[in-house]
Amino acid sequence: MVLVQGANGQGKSNLLEAIYILAVAKSHRASTERQLIRRQSITNESFAQIAGSINREGDTTKLQVDFSWMTSPSSEYHDLRVKKYVHINGIRRRGSELVGEMNAVLFTADDLNLVYGSPTIRRRYLDILISQTDREYLKTLQRYQRIVTNRNHLLKEIRDRRSKESELTIWDDQLADAGALILTRRANTLARLSDTATQTHKDLSNVDEILMVKYQASIPSTGSSPQQIGDEIRKMLEVVRSKEIAQGVCLRGPHRDDFMLLLGDTSVNDYASRGQARTVILALKLAEAQHLQEVRGSKPIILLDDVLSELDTTRRSQVLERATGYEQTIVTTADIGLVPIQHRHSALDLTTAGGKVSRSL
Repeated sequence: MVLVQGANGQGKSNLLEAIYILAVAKSHRASTERQLIRRQSITNESFAQIAGSINREGDTTKLQVDFSWMTSPSSEYHDLRVKKYVHINGIRRRGSELVGEMNAVLFTADDLNLVYGSPTIRRRYLDILISQTDREYLKTLQRYQRIVTNRNHLLKEIRDRRSKESELTIWDDQLADAGALILTRRANTLARLSDTATQTHKDLSNVDEILMVKYQASIPSTGSSPQQIGDEIRKMLEVVRSKEIAQGVCLRGPHRDDFMLLLGDTSVNDYASRGQARTVILALKLAEAQHLQEVRGSKPIILLDDVLSELDTTRRSQVLERATGYEQTIVTTADIGLVPIQHRHSALDLTTAGGKVSRSL
């Protein structure tokens, strides 16, 4: 275990964010690359880099993500255009090719948004998880997003009488085919995740409440194969066609789906306390780590970003006991006293100050 300590605002979270970017090619916090660049940097710097090496059984893979932007004395932050470049072993690659080279599971204090946040947050979580183990899913997801964008544009054109309704057929077929694969992989992944999270939650909570994770599709499906689900998507698109044209947006499909976290028959979002919700998220994240290990055949890196302060003494010990069962675990904290003594003895101690990392004295 690597223990990173330091006062708030000294760069602990930035360090874990950089590591996570090497795993999934994007930040878990920022919605644009611009938000990764400090405002103070835009007038005197034009380049930033994240780089790391993965060692697996004697083989080394070098990962690198570069950001560049144009600078000028009059540069305004909101106008800044940042370009991202990815290299694997020195060779230029697409960002999607980086995903899965290094698997990581990130725990943060913001994870409660998986309970209380919008469906967009839960879909993004699920998409990142599946993309780390399934390149076909990632490519299909990217294609699906383009299909929805083009179909929305056409719906507006039809509404404004600049295009014909018959032109939707080709986009309906593409949306159905791509959407069926996405829906199938999501539902299957959540089913596996739910089984693991159920037992993990029992161990963490010591109560009889059963944790379940259930997929909520915007298009109810009884099909068992992508082809059957695709046919059901096509039928539903016909049912809602007039409404979609009137609103100018695609109303059904995986981009509208969600998943529910349940304790027994009760929604965690509606009735659970924050303490219960936090235990649910811990169980989900630990299940995520186990899922990645089972599917990839190698253990992911575990990143715990200042979550110990949110837990009681028992939960801290339980989470660290499980997390340190992986080959590499990196824990950040502003209070070293929150780390149980048995884990401190075996940890590599680092300190952050002013954005710089050094060995603790």
